[in-house]
Amino acid sequence: MRKDIFYLLILLALVDITILMDIPVLRQSIPFIFFNIVPGYLLVKIMRLDLELLEKSLLSAGLSISLLIFTGFLLNSTYPIISKPITIGPVLVALNILIFILLTGYYLRSEPSEAHKFNSGNTLFSPVMLSLVFPVLTVIGSYLMNTYHINTVLLGVLLIIPIYLIILTLLGERLHHSAYPMALFNIGLSLLIMNGLPSNYLIGRDIHTEYYLFRTVIMNGYWSVSGAINNAYNACLSITILPAIYRLILDVPAVYIFKLYYGFIGAIMPLAVYLISERILKDRTMAFYAALLFIFQFSFIYILGWCRQLIALVFFSLAIMVLTSSLRRRDKKILFIIFMVSTVLSHYTTAYVFAILTILIPPVAWLIKRFSIGRPKRSYFFGVSVAVLFFVVVFAWYAQATGAPFDDAVKFFKTTFSSMADFFAADMRNNAEQSVVGIGIAQLPNFMSVMIHDTVFFLIAVGFLSIIFHRRDDINREYTAVILISMGLLASFIILPFISKGYGGTRLFTQMLVILAPLFIMGIQELVSLLKRQSLKLPIILLVLVLLFSCVSYLNYHFAGIPYSYAYNSEGERRYETFIFTSEVTAAKWLSSNGGNFTVNTDTFGYSRILQGFYNPPKLNTEFFTNETKREKGYIYLRWANVNRGLVFLDSPGRPPRFIGGKLKMDNVEPIGDYKNLIGDKDRIYDNGGTLILGGS
Repeated sequence: MRKDIFYLLILLALVDITILMDIPVLRQSIPFIFFNIVPGYLLVKIMRLDLELLEKSLLSAGLSISLLIFTGFLLNSTYPIISKPITIGPVLVALNILIFILLTGYYLRSEPSEAHKFNSGNTLFSPVMLSLVFPVLTVIGSYLMNTYHINTVLLGVLLIIPIYLIILTLLGERLHHSAYPMALFNIGLSLLIMNGLPSNYLIGRDIHTEYYLFRTVIMNGYWSVSGAINNAYNACLSITILPAIYRLILDVPAVYIFKLYYGFIGAIMPLAVYLISERILKDRTMAFYAALLFIFQFSFIYILGWCRQLIALVFFSLAIMVLTSSLRRRDKKILFIIFMVSTVLSHYTTAYVFAILTILIPPVAWLIKRFSIGRPKRSYFFGVSVAVLFFVVVFAWYAQATGAPFDDAVKFFKTTFSSMADFFAADMRNNAEQSVVGIGIAQLPNFMSVMIHDTVFFLIAVGFLSIIFHRRDDINREYTAVILISMGLLASFIILPFISKGYGGTRLFTQMLVILAPLFIMGIQELVSLLKRQSLKLPIILLVLVLLFSCVSYLNYHFAGIPYSYAYNSEGERRYETFIFTSEVTAAKWLSSNGGNFTVNTDTFGYSRILQGFYNPPKLNTEFFTNETKREKGYIYLRWANVNRGLVFLDSPGRPPRFIGGKLKMDNVEPIGDYKNLIGDKDRIYDNGGTLILGGS
C-alpha cells in the first residue's frame, strides 16, 4: 500500500476514534479540519490539478464543503427508508464511505505527491506569526466584554490592525510570500468572530430563523423540503444540512457552529479575492490591499448574521477564482459547475445574482469581441452551455423542488418593474443607497462614512474606465464581461426604485467586490499616473483603507461619543437590538412550556429571543406597537431593552443614531412610556428582572 494512502487511512481512523470516544478538545477540532480539507484535497488530486499551495488549499476547502453538502443531501434522501438519516451514526458512515470512494479514485488517478518545501530564504517570517495573535485576542476580548463589560482588548485589536498594515507596507518585499495570505485570513477571522461572539446566543437578524431551521433538522433527524417556517430559508442547505453535519461530528454547543466555526469558513473569501486580484494586478502587494478592501465591508464583517450568504459567497468567490485561473478548459468547467451548483443550494439571492452574471457573460463577451472593448485576450472556457445549465439548476431547485424562493423572486421583479412609476420616491430606495448621493446624512461620523464609501466607489469607477479605454490585453474576455455586468448591477441599485429596498445594496456590493476589488487599485494607479506622483500611491491606498476600516468597525462613532457597535459597546442601538440576554431566553422557554396556544405580542426584535426558547414556532406578532389592526389578544413579551432601558423598537433602524438637542436619538425607537395605554392594565404573569410577560385581555 502506498504510504500516502496508508497515512490518510490512519488519520481517518483517528478522526473516527475522537468522534466515537468523544475525546474533549480533539473532537471539537480534528474532525472539522479533516472533513473541511481532505475530501477536497483528494478530489483535486484525482483531477490531477497542478496548483500552487494557496490555490490548492482554497480549492480543497471549497470542494470539501461542497462534498459535505452533497453527501448530506444524498443521505437525507434515504428518508423514510432510514427514519433519521441526519444523526451521528448514518452521518459518520456516509462520511467514511465518501473518503473511501475518494481514496479509491486517488489511488487509481494520482501519484504520491511531493511535500511543499518551506523556504523562507532571506525574507522575514516573524510578521506572519504576529497576525495569529488577532483571533486569540479577539476570543479573549469577547469573553471579557460578555462577562465583565471590559472592551479594552477588543478596542486594542481594532487599533492594532491598522498599525500592523502599516508595518507590512514598510517591510514590503522583505516579507515572506505567506505573509499576505496569513494576514488576510487572521484579520478576516478576527473581525468575523468579533461580531459573532457577543452574547451567549446568536447575533444578527436573519440568523435566528436560520438557526431555528437548523435546530429543526437536528431534532427531527432529517431535513424536510417543506420546512418548519419560512420555506425560502429552508431551501438553503448551508443552514440546514451542513451545520447539522458539523454539530453531529463536533458535538459543540449548537450556536457555536454559527458563531465561531462558520467564521473560519468565511475567512476563506478574502484569500480567493487575493488570488483573483493578484492575477489581474500582477502584484501581490496590490492584491493584498484589494483583498483588504473586501474585508473592510459591512456585509463581510457582519456576515455571521446571515450564514446562508456566507457559505454561498465562499462558493461564488471560488468560482470567480477558477474563472481567472490558468487551468485547463475541462477542469475549469468542472470546478465552476461544482461551485455554481453549491451556490444554488446555499443561498437563493446570491445564486440569482450569480445566474444573471453567468447568463449575460456569453452575449456580453460577444459584444466585447465585436466592438473590441478593452481589447482583452481570447477566452475558451465560458459558453452558452454553462449559462443554460445554471438556469436549469436554479429553476429545478428553487421553482420545482422547494418553490418559495422562486415565488419570492418573481414577486421581487414584478414589484421592481411596477415601482418604475415612483422613480423619484425616496421611500422606494434603501437608506444606504440614498446616503451614497447625500440623502439622509446625520452627524459627522455618518458623513465620514458616506464620504469614504463614495471615494471607494469613485476609485472603482476610475479603474473600470481605465480597463475600457486603455485596452489591456492581459485580461480575458470573460472577466471583462463580468466587470461590465457587475458595474451594471451596482448601478441598478441606485437607478431602479425598490430594487435596493428589496435586497440591500451593501450585500450586493460585497458580492460584486469579489470581481471588482482590483479596480479599486487600478483607479488609484490611474489617478497617481495622471498626477505624475507615483510616490502617493501607497499613502493613498493606506489612508483610504484605514479610514474605511474605522467606519465599518464603528470606531468613528465610538470616538465621537456615540455607542454603535454591539461587539465592544455595552449600550447603544445595535446592542439593544441584537444582544440576547439569558433572562430573555429563560422567559421564552417558560412561555413555551406554560403559555398555551396564544399569540405572543412583542416589538420588532422580540422574535429573536422568542425563537431561541420555543421548540415549535409560536404565533408571533411583532407589529403590536405599530399596527392597531394587529393587536391580538394574547401575551405581551417585553424584552430586556423594553424593561431596563424603557425603549421600544418599532422597526429596523433606517439611519444611524444622532444627537438632537444634546440627546442621543435612535431611529424607529420610542419610549415605552408612550404605550402605557396598551400595557398599563395588563396582568404581570412572569418577571425575572430582565424580561416581563404580561397577559390579560
